[in-house]
Amino acid sequence: MSEKPRPKSQIFDLLRAYHASRENVRLLLEMSGMSDYEKVGFIDAWQEEMADFFAENGYCFACNRTLQRCGCEEPLRSSVPA
Repeated sequence: MSEKPRPKSQIFDLLRAYHASRENVRLLLEMSGMSDYEKVGFIDAWQEEMADFFAENGYCFACNRTLQRCGCEEPLRSSVPA
C-alpha cells in the first residue's frame, strides 16, 4: 500500500499554528518554576521545532516564503531534501 504525501499547509495555517503554540509556550513559562536559563533553552528548542514544522510544509520559518523562494542570507533550513 503506497502512502500518499500529506498535503502542504498554506502559510496562513502555519502562522495560525505558530501563534497558538507561542501563546501556549508563553503561558507554560509563566506558570513554570524554571530558571531563566532553562526557559531560554526551552524556547530555543521550541523555535527549532517550529523551524522544522515550517520546513516540512515547504516554508522558511524566518521569512515565511516557500523554501524555493527563500531570500534569507543564511536560511534556517535547506530547500534541498536531506
